[in-house]
Amino acid sequence: MIEDTALVLVGHGSHRNAGSARPVYDHADEIRARDRFAEVREAFWKEAPSLREVLRTVESTDVVVVPLFTSEGYFTEQVLPRELRLTDEWDLDVDKRVRYADPVGTHESMADVIVERAEHVPDDPSVGDGVGLAVVGHGTERNPRSAKATRDHVAGLEARERFDEVRALFMDQAPYIDDLTDHFESDELVVVPLFVADGYHTQEDIPEDVGLTDDAESGYPVPADVDGKRVWYSGAVGTEPLVADVVVERARATLDDGDEPVETIAQDDDTERREAEAARDAFLSWLADGGSDEPHDATRTWGQLAITTTRTADGSRRYEIRHVEDRDEELDELDSHADPKETRDGVRFADDGEYRPLATAATLPTGWVCSDLDAADLLRAVEFVYPATISNWYRERNGELDVSHFRETAERQTGVYADVGDIGREALDHAVEACCVDSQCSARREWDAADDEIVVPRGDGEFPCREPCSLFIAKVREFQKMEGCWEDDAEDGYRARYRSARRGGRT
Repeated sequence: MIEDTALVLVGHGSHRNAGSARPVYDHADEIRARDRFAEVREAFWKEAPSLREVLRTVESTDVVVVPLFTSEGYFTEQVLPRELRLTDEWDLDVDKRVRYADPVGTHESMADVIVERAEHVPDDPSVGDGVGLAVVGHGTERNPRSAKATRDHVAGLEARERFDEVRALFMDQAPYIDDLTDHFESDELVVVPLFVADGYHTQEDIPEDVGLTDDAESGYPVPADVDGKRVWYSGAVGTEPLVADVVVERARATLDDGDEPVETIAQDDDTERREAEAARDAFLSWLADGGSDEPHDATRTWGQLAITTTRTADGSRRYEIRHVEDRDEELDELDSHADPKETRDGVRFADDGEYRPLATAATLPTGWVCSDLDAADLLRAVEFVYPATISNWYRERNGELDVSHFRETAERQTGVYADVGDIGREALDHAVEACCVDSQCSARREWDAADDEIVVPRGDGEFPCREPCSLFIAKVREFQKMEGCWEDDAEDGYRARYRSARRGGRT
């Protein structure tokens, strides 16, 4: 039953673009508010909560994982199952029954989302007659399946005969988006990117390719005149609110199709649920025993959080969280968060406005407070600020923390990260010193190179870091560049090659 199942909504995430995760959070919030699933969790490849950790934060025995990706391919078929431990090479590290869904972007209902997005751009619910629709996918010559979802949706939209013309165009394979007007006879066009989130591609590359502007950073008009045609341009289709309905449909279909789940059920369902709850109960007890001199208040430090437990007159407990540096500030001097979601959104940026892709980075912003919380909201807030830290802390207390050392983590990397294990030992130590000490990260490092210890301070944090995070793996690539292993950074190198191709260098 869907009501007895936890939903994990998975996104790509980004070390550089804070907006990459926004659709995942927005759709998860909407689905959570509908109260259709026992739990709703978010997870990412390049952000926290990480794919490697998310299942241990779920109390439910039955889980359905839905990738918020637009097409099948390398990430949905290799990276996500591997990191979630759903492949034959890896055993689940939790007692769960997990069903893994196809990506949201391949669901036939996404055609309705594309139409909805096309209506919103010109603010015309009847848009179609006399209008051409361009659906833009990424595409790649390396994987023909990358373009399949875009072409399938275009075929379905053509069959509806709503728009005069419907075309599938791509960034990285023919037919190219920068030839937009060559593919249409219509004088008015609507361009809808089949992307999950707004980022470099949808906000800079495609507008420049289409001809809306020569410099997207300075803005562009919508609509715009391009080669004598009136062109309307929308944002990424994945930001459309209707996508939440498609996520639910995809989850329901996956649960109903009868496929066997990936499972490692060592205990009965009730025992597993009690075990998951035990971590949270232990955490609340630890908070209450905070060693305060006050008779009713106890304050504990959790990373850069100060968490205060107050016993009320009726014997219940209420909680408050704030930055440790604001411990002595009056409430009216701080920005009060009415809901833990405000805290989640606020802590994604440091005091200087810089994006914090690493949740445990020692740059937690100051100047806010989330107060008068019950236990459920407190736990939710702590999970938002420091995902999976409670479960890892609890496992460590019980002597059950599973540590994955650097060499083991490096061995499972693929794609552009496949060779990170080749880094020299001295460079690895420098990377650890640059990323994993207290001044950089609030988690306490428990992993080493392999059997040999990395002689860099592990940190004094309350909660452990059980394996190198994705940000550290990316940092290792930078240190390899310094060693002369590779020539350019993955994302910058790709964008440079892409821009070169747009200017006439493609073959």
